[in-house]
Amino acid sequence: MAGDLSGEPSESAATPFGDPGGVSPVDAVLVRPVLRREVVAVALWTLMADLLIFRAHGFSGPGVFFGIVPLLFLIGCDELRRGPAWKLIVGCLLVVTVRLIWSGSASTIFSGVVLVVALAMSAAGYVPLVLEGFVLAGRVILDGARRLGTYRLPSDSSDPSGSNLSSPRMLAWLLPTIAAVVFGSIFVFANPNLFEWVSLRMTRLAEGFQIWFEKISPWEIPFCALALLIGAGLMRPVLPMLRIGPTDPEEPPTAEAARSTLYTPLRNTLWTLIVLFAVYLSFEFITLWKRDFPAGFYYAGYAHQGAAWLTFALALATAVLSLAFSGTMLSDDRLGSLRRLSWIWSAQNLLLAAAVYNRLMIYVGYNGMTRMRTVGFFGTTLVVVGFCLVVYKIGQNRSFWWLIRAQLIALMLAVIAYSVFPVDYVAHRYNAATVDAGYLHPSVMIAVKPKDDEGVLPLLRLTHCEDEIIRNGVLALLAQRQLEMDDLPQTHWTQFQGSRTLLKRRLAEHESEWIEFRDAEARRDAIESFRNYAMQWY
Repeated sequence: MAGDLSGEPSESAATPFGDPGGVSPVDAVLVRPVLRREVVAVALWTLMADLLIFRAHGFSGPGVFFGIVPLLFLIGCDELRRGPAWKLIVGCLLVVTVRLIWSGSASTIFSGVVLVVALAMSAAGYVPLVLEGFVLAGRVILDGARRLGTYRLPSDSSDPSGSNLSSPRMLAWLLPTIAAVVFGSIFVFANPNLFEWVSLRMTRLAEGFQIWFEKISPWEIPFCALALLIGAGLMRPVLPMLRIGPTDPEEPPTAEAARSTLYTPLRNTLWTLIVLFAVYLSFEFITLWKRDFPAGFYYAGYAHQGAAWLTFALALATAVLSLAFSGTMLSDDRLGSLRRLSWIWSAQNLLLAAAVYNRLMIYVGYNGMTRMRTVGFFGTTLVVVGFCLVVYKIGQNRSFWWLIRAQLIALMLAVIAYSVFPVDYVAHRYNAATVDAGYLHPSVMIAVKPKDDEGVLPLLRLTHCEDEIIRNGVLALLAQRQLEMDDLPQTHWTQFQGSRTLLKRRLAEHESEWIEFRDAEARRDAIESFRNYAMQWY
């Protein structure tokens, strides 16, 4: 996500809080002055967590919370480092916010939590690395308790910062406020209509507070205390942060080149693998690339299990290359010739990745897209990215720890990307379009696979499908979804989901087409017939 992935803070953040004067790292944080803006930000964090998470009834509440988090950091952190990593994380958080409001899921919530921890690391001037992020998340409550222990009530009347009520800065806004309230009240009392209007509003406000307090749960106070600790710990973590593994961006140079005893075994291994891969890739492309498959072809064996085995081969190749170019081999004067062999094998591995994608597409082309096949595409892409990182490590002589950090970041980015990807919409848009074009095999995925609100939207194009069984089955599924949504009224604004609102409107526009399937028995028969009919292509 940034720079050398060493885990060290940037140069501007090398001493994030200035010179601590010889005190321990923990004391360097504890003696850091507490500014009013930090207290306000932590208080707002706690309030927003209560309103948008604890009292939420759906995913929109946490979504709004994640969108507000960067603003809270801007308010509370006076030395915020807004580098490229910060901007990237903020952008990802906004994507998570939009996704949660549109069509939320637990995996998207997890992505938001991961990004908030990364945001805290970036705000403190550190590269947001995965292992160090887990450490920060594990100790954030302790860090928050340490930081809250430094908070003090204003007591010194001579304090020039304005923290005391009698200080000039405090009086500068306190006296005008008092004057406005006093004279405003006089004007209200002088006008009966205005007095009645204000009284009504105050009564409603009091009733709102009464309802608020009546809804307080026994768990709400502990939750708010926990949120307070987490907010303080993320905005002011104990620095310097713990770093796992060495921080050298490159392997340490060796004074004298020495010949490694592993050179010959590694050279022979690479030559063997190059020949083996060349033979197998020729077989793969001849037998499975752009050809028509006979009836009874074992799609699951070749395109599902086979793709998994080839993906495992890619992952194993990643490990082999990484281990081959490490240790004493890096100081061997014959390293250049070994690198040239690795480039040939790397190119073959990229061809192997293309073969994996081809097998996945064979399976998708046979009977459609599913969530698990989408996971397959993401997983294969992650393995390819990991392999490319190994190739980069070899070319740039990076350390083993650099590779571990880079691959963990790639893994977390893949998880985040999958959590915000409209999986069901993309899958069933492909399935519906293929069936609508006359190829009926993907209808089995429409019949038997679960679908979120996004995944139901593309099915509307099949309400006039030429195949009667598929058409009636889809109409029955749409009628069933509409009835289920009618039984789930939205009672709280945090239950709002953009995809559900759009689906309700679209179903209302077309409900006359499935009026006969509002009958439970007719609906059940149509869905069962559809599933039995489509299972021939499973």
